[in-house]
Amino acid sequence: MSFYTALTGLNGSSADISATSNNIANVGTTGFKRSRVEFGDIFATSPLQNASSSIGSGTILKGIKQQFTQGNIAASLNALDLAISGQGFFALKPSLTSAQTVYTRNGSLNVNNDRYVVDSAGQYLLTYPVNTDGSVTAKDLDSAVPLQLPVTSGDPR
Repeated sequence: MSFYTALTGLNGSSADISATSNNIANVGTTGFKRSRVEFGDIFATSPLQNASSSIGSGTILKGIKQQFTQGNIAASLNALDLAISGQGFFALKPSLTSAQTVYTRNGSLNVNNDRYVVDSAGQYLLTYPVNTDGSVTAKDLDSAVPLQLPVTSGDPR
């Protein structure tokens, strides 16, 4: 039993070191949210034992949770860089034809050769469609479209 208890502790430590290593490796990644490992106790139980008297049978990994606390917002020289203060995510499409929507807090954006606003992985930033007067025509995610900058320029509206 003591070998099993030690083995569960090693497995738990391995998961904790892995999450900590990932946190350290991504400390400079824009929009990265750290992970926290959560553990639980294993209680030895059998029909003939009182579970409350058989503690110390090891540990179990209950899960790895993302920590969505607000990070620091830093100024940038890129005019398209965005930041979210508080809760929320940017919605993106992996490709123009994809039905999948992905979410990120990384607001480091650029314009691709086809004038679409994309993230560093080339995923397309989604926005709600607007009329020529600037009013939003739909506010549901199914209506969101990739943001493409116009060919012409002029006075802002």
